[in-house]
Amino acid sequence: YFIQSNLSSHQHELVLVMLRHINKLGDRCLLQNIARAPSSSARAAQHITARAISSSESLLRKTGDGNSSGGDGVRRVTSDAAASPAINEFVKSDDELVRAYRQWGYRHATTSPFGPPTLPSPLSDIRRSQSSDLKDELERVYCGSVGLQFTHIPDTEKQVFLSNMMENPEDISHTQLVDVTKTLLRCENLDKFLNNKYSNLKQYGGEGAEATVAFCQLLFEMCPSNQVDDVVIAIAHRGRISLLTELLQLPYERLFKKYNGQSEFHPDEKSIGDVLSHLWQSVDLMQPDGESVHVTLLPNPSHLEVANSVALGKVRAKHRHKQRSQQDSSSSPLALLIHGDAAFTGQGVSLENAQMSKLPGYSTKGSIHLITNNLIGFTAETSSQNSTFTAGDIGKMYDVPVLSVNGLDIHAVHKAVNMAIQWRERYEEDIIVDLQCYRLYGHNQHDEPRFTNPLMYNLVDKMEPLQETMCREAVGRGLVEEGYKESVLQEHTTELNAAYKSCADFTPPKMCFSGLWSGIEQAGAHLTTWDTGYDLSDLRYLGLKSVELPPGFTHHPTLNRAHLAKREKMVASGEGIDWAMGEALAFGSLLMQGYDVRLSGEDVSRGTFSNRHVTLYDQETGEGYTPLNHVLSDQKNRVEAIDSLLSEEGVVGFEYGYSLESPRSLVFNPAQVTIQFRLWEAQFGDFFNPAQVMYDQFVASGEAKWILQSGLVSLLPHGYDGNGPDHTSARPERWLQLCDSSECSPDGDNTNIQVANLTTPAQYFHLLRRQMVRPFRKPVILMAPKGLLRSPEAVSNIRDFGPGTTFRRVIGDESADPTSIKRVLLCSGKHYYALKNKRTQLEDKSTAIIRIEELCPFPAAEIQAELNRYPQCTEFYWAQEESRNGGAWSFVSPRVKNILGIELKYAGRKECAAVAVGIAELHQEEVKDILNQAFSHI
Repeated sequence: YFIQSNLSSHQHELVLVMLRHINKLGDRCLLQNIARAPSSSARAAQHITARAISSSESLLRKTGDGNSSGGDGVRRVTSDAAASPAINEFVKSDDELVRAYRQWGYRHATTSPFGPPTLPSPLSDIRRSQSSDLKDELERVYCGSVGLQFTHIPDTEKQVFLSNMMENPEDISHTQLVDVTKTLLRCENLDKFLNNKYSNLKQYGGEGAEATVAFCQLLFEMCPSNQVDDVVIAIAHRGRISLLTELLQLPYERLFKKYNGQSEFHPDEKSIGDVLSHLWQSVDLMQPDGESVHVTLLPNPSHLEVANSVALGKVRAKHRHKQRSQQDSSSSPLALLIHGDAAFTGQGVSLENAQMSKLPGYSTKGSIHLITNNLIGFTAETSSQNSTFTAGDIGKMYDVPVLSVNGLDIHAVHKAVNMAIQWRERYEEDIIVDLQCYRLYGHNQHDEPRFTNPLMYNLVDKMEPLQETMCREAVGRGLVEEGYKESVLQEHTTELNAAYKSCADFTPPKMCFSGLWSGIEQAGAHLTTWDTGYDLSDLRYLGLKSVELPPGFTHHPTLNRAHLAKREKMVASGEGIDWAMGEALAFGSLLMQGYDVRLSGEDVSRGTFSNRHVTLYDQETGEGYTPLNHVLSDQKNRVEAIDSLLSEEGVVGFEYGYSLESPRSLVFNPAQVTIQFRLWEAQFGDFFNPAQVMYDQFVASGEAKWILQSGLVSLLPHGYDGNGPDHTSARPERWLQLCDSSECSPDGDNTNIQVANLTTPAQYFHLLRRQMVRPFRKPVILMAPKGLLRSPEAVSNIRDFGPGTTFRRVIGDESADPTSIKRVLLCSGKHYYALKNKRTQLEDKSTAIIRIEELCPFPAAEIQAELNRYPQCTEFYWAQEESRNGGAWSFVSPRVKNILGIELKYAGRKECAAVAVGIAELHQEEVKDILNQAFSHI
């Protein structure tokens, strides 16, 4: 047919597209669905679809008035001004009218509780000037309580699917209407109960936005039929308590115990707790069809939107666990991210998360974004915080469909839920639902919103809550009897009063260390040592395997000498094992012991300094190959080396969330990329700055607040090498300030984070392996090396990795003669080698150098043991390459004084506003000066 016809290639392509759509839709075909539509609208609906897909020529019609036309032929009007005469002239046929409404109908949808939008669009004149049954039906579908933006999606099949869902919706069932009505009545009653009993405490109730809870309840019910068995929710404070109690079964007794100022955790669980609006829950919910859905509501800090990255990481880990355990792959976990309107448009991490959703290393097979849109920020109205038509419009940057929904119409809410979950199930892509509602009070019930928004709150005062409308509808339909509302409220109030009275005797159940976390415990108050060595023959085997390539693989010629042959030489001699080899041996040994390794960050597969090469690339085909994933013939565990997008905040949050799912995987977040083991590696040490909120709110304090452990390792390249203020320091002083280490008593394993600055590859090997050997998980902040990566001094012998070897928190000076020592230098990291070389240059025999490899938890007893070797020593210094207002000086000095009784002197750079100077001459002068300070007695 194509050969014999005169159709253009573009027309050929369109015909194929149309045939494919009809073939794929099957029973979902628009025409078949329309045939089942109610008789009152069947004719008009059939007219919409028949005219829309009948003619390929109409889809290909060109426009020549200066406006653009999309690849599907739909008229793209670039101006938001009222429709011009040319527009009216263009929309002459029915199919053109259909396309106009599909493209611009959302601009006139009555989705706001405060009334229809007043801004004009290219559809404005058409709505005023034309009249027909078809137009009336299009008005009902596209300008009603649901608005849909989808013509920006460059895929005709997806557009057809969405238009079908809009034009042929399933309505809420009678049972659903009654069930949701009851839930929302209970939510309203709970908010009033809390306001009455705890009037002095700030409440962040969901009054006015009850549709959020309705959305969640309907979504949970639809999950089993849409292949979802696990939901992870991130939500801020607004309406969180109602969601926790009325849907996620948080016991009222636990809630009231927290309101009364007591701990929400079991007495055996050590926690400082968090505020009421940050509580979390994990529960199995039985649905009406008899299927169970597991739902986790993550804890959240008050930094809005940051919990979303964590939820995405946890969902990604759930997908991986399901894949690894060979569970039923027909069902999948879902991230439900509930945003505030001001936060979603204002916080940059929203865009980072959206970008990650499209990337193979971070995709979660589609998330549902629900914007609880109060149409107001803290006090600012929408026009002050959002420059787009709806709060969800940023999703259009990533070809995400955007639904705007009237939060006072339960039928619209049901339609949106159904569209969202079916879209996600069919295409495994994100979708945004902008649920437009209102906020009954100010930011809390004591806040006065009329100071800044008097006109809005004149309208709010007249609003009827959603549950009132629903209850009246249920009574009118004969689904419930008159007085149903009163009976629900009376029963619920009795339940609340009973729980309120008994909460003092309630013991909260244990929340943690079950399921995948069974066998994990909270760390103790003493420092422990673990055998992290590995069989030497296996290590030699792993060393060779780490550079073994398949036949026909063409590697880069430079790597033959600098990487492949070099490692073979290390294995043969057992000497000169460098940093990258130590890491590869750690990764490989963990793989052989049944652990996965995930390394994430910018350029991690190669390494910022071309040091790692965990994945090699064929110079002929461009295909990547990871040798460590081919160590065993039946290997199940994998190294994932994910070259991340140029993001720190979103990626660190993602990797932290990944680490929460299971303690059995090693995750890195290198500073070279800002994310590693559930490694995150930063590209340079100071790149953690954009992710500081993730470290403050989650990594450093997550276990203390919520008893959620993480073994995330952050690799932050650090070292003063004359490269100026940036890319020099990983700010060890900031990490040490985040530690809950005591200045006056010895630390134990139970400090919140571990901060290390290592000097040998073997130490790095043991540190990584220790993360998985111990029966608890702690985050590691590692000042990773730069110059030491290829230093011939910073190498290890294979014996240092063998059985019986361990991580050494303190390394003493084996070359020093205790009887000759007059001065002891305490130091950490790369600076050790500068001190050592200076001592050799001076032929000094009177100075001992002690390396503190792990700064937190502070190894006071091990330092004391080393110092005891030098009874005649009278001078003790802390030597560092950082400035005095940086580095570890302010951390180490008070602990050595208070615990060991020794007054340290300082040898290092003077105070500086930036971390380092940018003038080469000044840098060299500083290098000489800090070494002269350390050896001033010579």
